[in-house]
Amino acid sequence: MAKEPDIKNVFIDLDDTLYDFSASSRESFNEAYDLLGYGRFFDSFEHFMSIYTPRNLQLWELYGRGEITKEELNALRYSYPLEVVGVHDKELAARFCAEALGRIPTKNKLVPGAVELLEYLTPKYDLYILSNGFQELQDKKMRTTGIRHYFKELILSDHIGVNKPRPELFEYALRKTGATVENSIMIGDMFETDIVGAHNIGLKQIFYNAKGVRDMAFIPTYEVTALENIMEIL
Repeated sequence: MAKEPDIKNVFIDLDDTLYDFSASSRESFNEAYDLLGYGRFFDSFEHFMSIYTPRNLQLWELYGRGEITKEELNALRYSYPLEVVGVHDKELAARFCAEALGRIPTKNKLVPGAVELLEYLTPKYDLYILSNGFQELQDKKMRTTGIRHYFKELILSDHIGVNKPRPELFEYALRKTGATVENSIMIGDMFETDIVGAHNIGLKQIFYNAKGVRDMAFIPTYEVTALENIMEIL
């Protein structure tokens, strides 16, 4: 495969592209579940997650469209599972939120091959995180895992209140870094946010398709199933 010749800037998603957010959040949620005695209300941790997960996705979509605030997102997604089982306790939901979100960035879990990829890319390109995550969490995750120093900037939806795939966030990232669509590329694991967003402003994309997604509205510029495959492209 011929390598991309004109790329100078690489924008990379953080959660589940480099940082193993799925494993870290699940572990943190399980710890908060046990600490706060949620077994009183739910049949099991899996029962809790089966209620939380779909509602969390719905609320993130509302947040991404600017229909709810970050504070409303957190209040609603953690109170919802309790309300489903008949528990109306906003204070308990807030405690769960604090425990879960406080624990996630203490986990030093990376996606396999993340450090090797960053070591390979750093001498060749300017690297930037482009993430929908919250400032206080994303920075802590990167410092805990020891990858913060690879990146010139963290560009987050928190900075302008707009999430991927909205073009405003990608355009903001280009302006802030002095990059252009011609000399930049986006790497991410979420087709609907990372890849669609980049595609819509004419930015090349590398879809890290670890989950085997097949329902895609278009063919991404590149598709890989392991981070190490990116070294064949860049």
